[in-house]
Amino acid sequence: MFKTFAKKILPNPLDTLLKTCILQRKRKFLIPWNRGLGDVPLGLYALTTHIRKFIPNAEITFVTRKDLHEVFNMLEGVEVLSSAFIKRGEEFDLTQVVESLGYLVGDFDYVMNKVDSDRWLFWQIGKLVPKLKWDAAKDALAEDFSISETNCLGVHVSSQTAGFYDYDKNWPESSFKELFSKIKEQKILLFGFEDDCVYNSPNIYDLRGKTSLFEMVSLIKNHCTHLLAPDSGVLNIAYYLDEEFPLKMVSLWSDPRQGILKQRVASPNPSLVHIPLIGKDEKVSNLSVEKVFSALYY
Repeated sequence: MFKTFAKKILPNPLDTLLKTCILQRKRKFLIPWNRGLGDVPLGLYALTTHIRKFIPNAEITFVTRKDLHEVFNMLEGVEVLSSAFIKRGEEFDLTQVVESLGYLVGDFDYVMNKVDSDRWLFWQIGKLVPKLKWDAAKDALAEDFSISETNCLGVHVSSQTAGFYDYDKNWPESSFKELFSKIKEQKILLFGFEDDCVYNSPNIYDLRGKTSLFEMVSLIKNHCTHLLAPDSGVLNIAYYLDEEFPLKMVSLWSDPRQGILKQRVASPNPSLVHIPLIGKDEKVSNLSVEKVFSALYY
């Protein structure tokens, strides 16, 4: 409670930093980023918005890992440098990475080494709607998968965040299998990186590890009427996509104080219906198959 009160009454450290940059005529920002996919709309959208509030002509460049390159292209007016040398959860030598990409750290006016989202961006909660831009030309990416159905259920079965949180974000594999056995009339598209668990059903298209981010978004936008996902990057990207298309989104939660529930704003998509389900005792594993099935279809 004290920390929350302090954030509200004390000067925002980011404001102080940006005012100093104005005095020193610094406008070229280099920001290394090695966190999750969902942190881009939830944190970096607000960060870039705030920087430009103070410095309208700011040039903002992010340095990140390869698998995040596409999502940064969904932010307005930023540049992105990505390197295969950067791995999630591992420290990296910024100078070495930047030089390997043909730049120098000295090419930039200010290096924002550590973004403190909790303290710097507290002001956005309940006020700012993150918006991820979409290029309509990328709708054609879905055609490469030869899926004719336009009323599919998209499912992200694993957030791939084991070890990064002190609680489990993922619904059990056994629950997903039971749910899928109940779905007879709808094709199911599986999204994500890993395909270690096999889901056998004639109505499942297992696309895990087979799509880029833009291909996945195109499939959701053009072929899915429903989406089921835990608190994850897939959920965040679909929720904050600045496009109008009908989508019923059911999200699965252990901790309701995180992610889009913490942000407390509506999706920029007015045709999106969001139904969050929170597990009893804040354990996603306590969500029954019947409750999830009902949320999807009733």
